[in-house]
Amino acid sequence: MELPRPLPHLLLIFLVSQLLFACAQRPPEELIQQHKQASYTLKPNASSLNQFKVNQIAQYQPGKNGIAILSDGLSAFAARIALIEEAELSIDAQYYMIKEDMTGALFLGHLLLAADRGVRVRLLIDDINTSNYDDVLKALALHDNVEVRVFNPFYDRTFRATNMVGDFNRLNSRMHNKSLTIDGLITVVGGRNIGDEYFSAKDDLEFADIDAIALGPVVDEVNQAFDLYWNDIRSYPMEALNPKEVDIQAQHRRLEQQIFKHSVKSFIKAHRRYAKLIEDKSFRDFLYWCDGRLLVDHPNKDFGFTQNVATNLGEAMLDATQSILLSSPYFVPGEEGSEALIELSNKGIDVSVITNSLAATDVAAVHSGYKKYRKRLVEANVFVYEIKPDASQKQRLAFFGKGASRASLHSKMFVIDEEKLFIGSFNWDPRSINLNTEMGLLLTCPNLAERVFSGVHGELPYKSYLLEMNEQHNLEWLESVKGQEVKRYTSEPKASAWRKFQAWIVGLLPIEDQL
Repeated sequence: MELPRPLPHLLLIFLVSQLLFACAQRPPEELIQQHKQASYTLKPNASSLNQFKVNQIAQYQPGKNGIAILSDGLSAFAARIALIEEAELSIDAQYYMIKEDMTGALFLGHLLLAADRGVRVRLLIDDINTSNYDDVLKALALHDNVEVRVFNPFYDRTFRATNMVGDFNRLNSRMHNKSLTIDGLITVVGGRNIGDEYFSAKDDLEFADIDAIALGPVVDEVNQAFDLYWNDIRSYPMEALNPKEVDIQAQHRRLEQQIFKHSVKSFIKAHRRYAKLIEDKSFRDFLYWCDGRLLVDHPNKDFGFTQNVATNLGEAMLDATQSILLSSPYFVPGEEGSEALIELSNKGIDVSVITNSLAATDVAAVHSGYKKYRKRLVEANVFVYEIKPDASQKQRLAFFGKGASRASLHSKMFVIDEEKLFIGSFNWDPRSINLNTEMGLLLTCPNLAERVFSGVHGELPYKSYLLEMNEQHNLEWLESVKGQEVKRYTSEPKASAWRKFQAWIVGLLPIEDQL
């Protein structure tokens, strides 16, 4: 462990960081306006082939939303690429994170290919993970059919950390939304960022997640939300943030080469399946027909605008009469949230919470905030399940035909009374409630909600630890293994001493509102 630096050194670091921040000013307004013109969703005309296909599918249930669930990583990625290839008119992509890895390169590469064939591409990305992508993103933005905007950016593109010193409140609020919309007609909304661990393409970590493909009236709401964020003052054109010259052709070739480099057989097989489903319209056989709407926060939520997602989810839960199942990888309910769940349980409602165990979570600091509340929830007969670090090993579809060594829950999902279903980006923690912008689909769809509810509950005993109170009034973790007696643990199962120490030390700090 590194020893604390002498005070003069800390003072010097502070002064230097202040000097660097002083140079990190917002790009000139004229440069921003030169590259930023308001634009809106393009609507396909009646002769559009994709308009015809969607109409053919939607005519079976007029006014309803067609919903298909993407639960395994490989299918979730293959479906996205198949839809991008199907685009005729436009692609609108909004993501918190596009990582500099295999699936990130494949995703951007296919956006470039779509632009090459005349499709208008609008890419809106949060700035949390773009530090190595500035040149690639600018090269994309300089394509005639592509615009790239960065949400709430770091003005100093070289010394990003110093931006946080004097501009923390602004930069601490992030755009966590995730959507991909094709021709304004069909969209993918859910919890996945673009990165290998979200799509079963990483051998040391996999995030178990869920997305929904949607067509129908709710797509218009997604279009309106995208336009709102796209034209917001916080969305900056990439050209204004990165004014230096880039080798456009070299960057384009780099992306196109990734497509051939990563032509993994298992991905190609899954991709062909989805491409065929879309092409012959048998896609409708996988759809559930639902009433529903988009929940989305205002892009300036942290300045007091409507907290649409948290507010509406809270109201939906309070209307529950039988059961609530919620999945949140980063679960920090706080005093108010804990009391709300306890009150629901006291009313006889079956409340189940699924989150990560300390061994499974990728953010030990969040676990330190969650563990303050779990004991009182268990005492109040709230069922608390913590996902095992190897929970998704069984029969997982993966890019390389084998499972990752560690799994972590990443799905953000609510099932209410086996009738209503929420799928989106919202975690039940202070950051999602107060700081980050979020979005998701709130569907009234009994057939689908019941299927998801029963499917999750059928797997939970073997993929998670159930928390209970023992006779000494302490927590125990119960592990069910088929054909064996239930195992009991008296401390965080499979978590290393170092992880336990991390969670403990962070728990001493007054930072819960930032988790």
